[in-house]
Amino acid sequence: MDDQRAQIYDDLRGLIAGELLFEPLERAPYAFDASLYEIDPLGVVAPRTEADLVALVKYAASNSIPLHARGAGTGVAGESLGPGLVIDFSRHLRRVIAIRPDSVCVQPGVVLDSLNAQLAPLGRKLGPDPSGSESATIGGMIGIDSSGARSLAYGSIADHVRGLRVVFANGEVADLAPSPWPPDHMESESETYAELVGRKVGTLLHYHAENIARRWPRSVRNRAGYAIQASLSAGQLDLARLVVGSEGTLALVTEATLSTVAIPAAQGAILLPFGRLADAADAVVDCLEDSPSACELHDWRTLSLARDLSPIYRAWIPEAAEAALVIEFEGDQPGLVARRVQSLASRMERRGGLVADPLTVSRKQDCERLMGLRKFIEPALLKARGPAREVPLFDDVAVPPEALADFLARLQAVLKEFGVAGTIEAHAGCGQIHARPFLDLTSAEDRARLEPLASAVTEAALACGGTISGEHASGLVRTQFIRRQYGELASVFREVKNAFDPHNLLNPGKVVGDDPHLLSHDLKRLTPTDPALVLNPLPVLLSWPDRSRDEHVSACNACGACRTQEPSLRMCPSFRASNAEAASPRAQVNLLRQVASGMLDPKLWAGEELKANADLCVHCGLCRQECPAGVDVSSLMMEAKAAYVADHGLTPDAWILSRIDIWSRWASRLPVLFNGLMGSRAARWVLERAVGLSRLRRLPQAHRGSFLRRAERAGWTRPDPHAPGPRVAYFVDIMANHFDQDLAETVVNVLRHAGVNVYVPKGQRGCGMPALVAGDLDRARELLLANLRVLSNAVRDGYTIVCSEPTAALMLKQEALRLTDDLDAALVAANTVDVGDYLAGLINRGHLRGPEFPIRARVGYHQPCHLRALNVGTPGLDLIRSIPEIEVEFIDRGCSGIAGTYGLSRRNFRSSLRAGRGLRSRLQDADLDLGATECSTCRMQMEQNIPKRTLHPMKLISLGYGLNPHLRAMLKEPKPKGVIS
Repeated sequence: MDDQRAQIYDDLRGLIAGELLFEPLERAPYAFDASLYEIDPLGVVAPRTEADLVALVKYAASNSIPLHARGAGTGVAGESLGPGLVIDFSRHLRRVIAIRPDSVCVQPGVVLDSLNAQLAPLGRKLGPDPSGSESATIGGMIGIDSSGARSLAYGSIADHVRGLRVVFANGEVADLAPSPWPPDHMESESETYAELVGRKVGTLLHYHAENIARRWPRSVRNRAGYAIQASLSAGQLDLARLVVGSEGTLALVTEATLSTVAIPAAQGAILLPFGRLADAADAVVDCLEDSPSACELHDWRTLSLARDLSPIYRAWIPEAAEAALVIEFEGDQPGLVARRVQSLASRMERRGGLVADPLTVSRKQDCERLMGLRKFIEPALLKARGPAREVPLFDDVAVPPEALADFLARLQAVLKEFGVAGTIEAHAGCGQIHARPFLDLTSAEDRARLEPLASAVTEAALACGGTISGEHASGLVRTQFIRRQYGELASVFREVKNAFDPHNLLNPGKVVGDDPHLLSHDLKRLTPTDPALVLNPLPVLLSWPDRSRDEHVSACNACGACRTQEPSLRMCPSFRASNAEAASPRAQVNLLRQVASGMLDPKLWAGEELKANADLCVHCGLCRQECPAGVDVSSLMMEAKAAYVADHGLTPDAWILSRIDIWSRWASRLPVLFNGLMGSRAARWVLERAVGLSRLRRLPQAHRGSFLRRAERAGWTRPDPHAPGPRVAYFVDIMANHFDQDLAETVVNVLRHAGVNVYVPKGQRGCGMPALVAGDLDRARELLLANLRVLSNAVRDGYTIVCSEPTAALMLKQEALRLTDDLDAALVAANTVDVGDYLAGLINRGHLRGPEFPIRARVGYHQPCHLRALNVGTPGLDLIRSIPEIEVEFIDRGCSGIAGTYGLSRRNFRSSLRAGRGLRSRLQDADLDLGATECSTCRMQMEQNIPKRTLHPMKLISLGYGLNPHLRAMLKEPKPKGVIS
C-alpha cells in the first residue's frame, strides 16, 4: 500500500477492533458493485461495534477523509462507491437485536430474507420485497428506500421505519424518531447535534414548504433527492425519514426499529394478455380500482423468453400476447380474495384489448410463479451470447400511473432514435418502470451513448410529471439530473446536506453534486487499456467449450446473488463460512477482470496474493447452476491456481492432498502402519506441522487390499459381452477403492440384483479432482487421460459408466471437458451417470422393482454439492425413501463444508466446520438415528465428533433389497472412532 494508506491503516489499527482492508487485493472487491462503475477506495473498514463506527467517523472528520456506507453492494446506481474509506456494514453488524409482536430492531447488516425467515414462525414479515432480497441488507434498503413489487400494499421501507439509531458526521450518536417541530431559537451550549440539525432543517423546510409542494413530482414513487416532503407532518419533523433514502450522505445507521406485517393467509393472481404494450399500460388505472397488492407489466421479450423456457408459462401465456399485466391480491379470507380476482377478470374482459381469456390462479405456488416471471427469465438474458448486455442506465424512472402509456411511447421513441433494443417491465401500479437497454460496454461508441441516452429518457419522464428515481437511488448514474428535475429546489437539498454534514464527508457527490457529467466517469474497466496487456493477455490454461473465459468474466454483473444465506441454495459455502466479501464468487471473478483490464497490477497474476484469494473457492461447482449469469467461477479460480502452480510449483500441503490417490494406495497396502500413524497424536502433530494435514480431522481406517484387487479375484474385472441385461462399467474412485470396499461391493451387488451386466474395468485410477482443484493441471490431466483410455473403450463396447462418488462423476462429465479436447472426453462425459440416477432410471422404466425389506431407522439425508452440480436431483434420497418403514428427512441446510480436500488442511479445518454448521447441528439432534449422503468426504464431515454413522444411500438400498445383511448391524451400532480420538 502507498504511504497515505499505510498511515491511515496504522492510525486506525489502534482505534478499531474490526477489519482494516487496505492492500490492493483487499480493496478490489469494494471498488465495484452491481452498477456500471468502479472506483478504487482509499481503504475498507468493517466495524464490529457501534464504538468502532464512532471512532472511525471521528477520525475521518478530523482528517477530512470521505466515508462511503456499503451494505451488500448490490446497488445499480453506484451509490456505495467512492474514493474515500468504504464502511462494510454487512461483515459484522448483522444481529437481530429484538423481535417484538409487531416490530423488530436490527443492525444494518441483517439480510432481508434471513430476517423474514426468523419472523415467519410468528406469522410476520417485513412488508417491502425488493428484488435481490436473498442478499439485500436492511441498511442498504434504508439507504435507498427500497420498496419492491408489492409496494401498492406495503409501501417502501420508509413506511415501516419507527426509529433509527445513527452516527452523525461529527461522531455523535442519536436516536431519531418523529419529534415536535423544533423551536426557532439560537444555538445554545446544551443543544445536541441532533437538536441542532433538527432546528436547521425545520427552519429550512418550513421556509420552502410552498415551493416543495409546487415542485414535487406527481409520481406515486419518488426517490430522487431527499424526502423533504415526507419528513414534514402536522406539528412534527421526522429526521429519520430524511435519513431513509439519503444513500448514506446524511448519517450512518447502526440500528433500525421497523414495523412488521402479518403474512397474508390467501393469495390470488391474474394474468391479462394484451396485443399491445400501450393497451396494457392504459388498463393499469382500471386495475387499481380493486386495490391489488401488486400490478406488474411485462413486455413481449419477457413473455417470449418465459414461453421458450417453461412449459407452464407456455400454457399460461398465449402466443399473441405482446404485453401482459400480472395483478396480485392478498388477504386473510380466501373467498374474498377469489371474488376480487374474478371481479377484475370480468371487468377486463368487458373492457376489451385482451388477446385471450385472463388466467387466474389461487395456489400460493402459482401466484409466486406469476409474480416471479421477470426473475425466472433473467438468467436467460444474462447468459445471452455476445457483447451486448442489459445495462442499468435509466431503469428507475417513475411516472403517475395514468401517464404510463404516454411515457412508454416516448421511451420506445427514444430507443428507436438511438437504435437500441431493450427490455421493459414495470411495477405498473406505481408507474415505476425498469427499462434496460442492451449495450456493449466494451465498445467506445456505446459508452459514449450512455449520457445522451439517459438524458433523453430523463426528459421523457419529466415531461410526464415523473421522476428520475423511484427506488434505486441517484448515486453516480442519476445525481447529475437532480437539478434538472427540481430546478431551484435542488439548492434546498444542498442546505439539508450542509445541516447534517457541513464538511461533506459522508458519501460526497451523491444526491447533491456539481459534476454535470458524473454519469460518464469511473465506468468499469472491461478491456485492457495498457498496450502490453492488449498484446500479451493473461494466458488461457483450460478449455472453455461453451463460452470463452473472457465471456464468463464479463458476464458477472455483480448482482450479489452469490452472497445469499438461503439454506436451499448452496452458493457460496466459503462466503457463508466467513461472510467476507473477498470470499464471494463475484469478488473472485472480478479479481480476474481487474487484473486482465489493468485496474490491478497484472504482475499479481500467478502471484501469492491472487492465489490466496483463489484458494477461497472450494470448487463446489454450483456457481454454474445458481449464478443467474451462469458464470463458472470454479473454473476461473482453477485457472488462477494453475497459473501460480505453473510458476511456483505446489506447496507441500497442496502436493500431499493432490496426491491423495498415491498415499491412499499405500494405506491399503500397509493398513497397520497407516492406521497406527494416523492414530498417533504425536504423528498427527508432526504431519500437521510438516504438510498441513489437520491433526483434528477424523480420517477413515484403511483396510488391507484395494477393491480393484478384490474385484479381480472375484472375476468382476473381465467384461462378459454375452451376459444379459444393460451393460455398466463401474468407476470406483479413491475412497471406495481403498477405504470403503464394502460400498464398492454393495454397488456391484445391487446392480447385479437389478439384472445389470456390470464389470469393474482394470487400470482405472483416481479421478484427478484433488489435483485439479490444487491447480496441478498436468497431474489431473495425466490421471484423466489414463481413465479415458480405459473408460472410452468400455463405452464403445456399449457400457454406461456408473459412479458411486459424485465427485468422480462430475470430473468425468464436466471437468474433463475443461482439461482436454480429446474426443474420448466428450464420449465418456455423455455416457457417465451417478449410480443412484442410474437405478432410479431402471425403476422408472419398470426394469427394477423398488426395495421390499423394511428398515426401521430415522435418517437425515444430505445432498452433496457435486451431486447437486450434476443437476440430476436427489435420486439417492428418492430411493431410500422408497424403502419400507424408513423415515428420511432431507436436511437442506447447505454445504457440509468439507469440500473434498479443502477441509482436511489445518488452515481450513475450522472454517469447514463453520460452513457446515447447519447440517451438523441437525445431525446431532436425538430424533435422527444416522446420516446418509453419497459423497465420501461429506460422510467424514458428518461423522466428525458426532457419534452417529453416516452411510452411502447404496448401503441402505442394498438392505432394502435384502442384500449384504452384515450391513444391518451398522444401523444400531455406534460409529467406530476411526483413526483419531
